[in-house]
Amino acid sequence: MIIKSDWHIHSEYSYDAENPLELIAERAKEGELCRVGITDHANFNDEKFLGDLHASVKGVKEAQKKYPFMVLGVELTPIEKPEFDHIAASGTREGYEPPETDKPYDIELACSKEELVGLGVRYAIGASHWRVDLPYAKKQAPDLDVCINEWYRQQMFLACDERVTILGHPWYHPYRLWYDDFSIIPRSMNMEIAAALKENGKYVECNSHFFKDHFTSEKFKRQYAEYLRELFEMGIPVTYGSDAHREYVDLRPVVEKHLELAGFAEGDISELSEASLW
Repeated sequence: MIIKSDWHIHSEYSYDAENPLELIAERAKEGELCRVGITDHANFNDEKFLGDLHASVKGVKEAQKKYPFMVLGVELTPIEKPEFDHIAASGTREGYEPPETDKPYDIELACSKEELVGLGVRYAIGASHWRVDLPYAKKQAPDLDVCINEWYRQQMFLACDERVTILGHPWYHPYRLWYDDFSIIPRSMNMEIAAALKENGKYVECNSHFFKDHFTSEKFKRQYAEYLRELFEMGIPVTYGSDAHREYVDLRPVVEKHLELAGFAEGDISELSEASLW
């Protein structure tokens, strides 16, 4: 196997996941994984998500006594800065009314690096999931050009933010707008994101979603693996993340088939170095 560790796994402490930590650890042992990273969601700075994060911290620290190869991480996602400010002032997402704006909202993440380090979190995945540029943008019908520009904006933010260790599932989209042909994404955008990742010492993620999902075409799978290979050859380390939410299964054989065709070999998929962990 060319993939030795899985740095993106959700446990039962994520609002949308079900994996018990013990199941993850035992499956990891069966698959001879060196390390597994638990990266439960901290989407917002409200009581619900911060409570989930604290529960994940407590659960992982307890599990590490039996499974020392388990690493405590977190997944952060860009949110509207006005919503972050509303929650910080009121303690809740309730009552938030997006302000009118003639330019995209500033972006924020749910926690500061100091807060995460204080909890014992060792690293963070930063990943885009929805639009945060305009009022009620998540509810608007998806527009290809608008979404490409917004995902580029968010991923550039993540590639430059000190809280982000790994850029998670680059160019994931909930409506799969470019999942037939990855070349729809302008090469200039990919190269600018890559330059920011390299300059800021970030990792980029090879996420199983793109290779197991029947919604991605075979053409897209080939293009995406080649995109990851190009980043690797630019000197950007590539990590693997199953992004498992339900029953934890080993998807490496499916993913490695595509990676090998793109030129990946033993030793090319990175571990997080101790210097990269907090």
